[in-house]
Amino acid sequence: MQWFREWESFVKGKDGDPPGPIDNTKIAVTKCGNVMLRQGADSGQISEETWNFLQSIYGGGPEVILRPPVVHVDPDILQAEEKIEVETRSL
Repeated sequence: MQWFREWESFVKGKDGDPPGPIDNTKIAVTKCGNVMLRQGADSGQISEETWNFLQSIYGGGPEVILRPPVVHVDPDILQAEEKIEVETRSL
């Protein structure tokens, strides 16, 4: 959030100097070739469009992409749900 706070001060006219390049190195960790958010990092989530806009102006990075956790479904529950769906459609 440090870079964002600097940017916010700039756009609100509190600081005359624009922020430098985006620096996510303090909030990012690379695992298995993927850049992930460091646990407990001082960060905020923005949309992909906002990231692309800010990054095109200020440069920097790395881009940290948040993905929802993968949910593993019990096959028996999935079959029961599919059966209910098929039976409901036939009504």
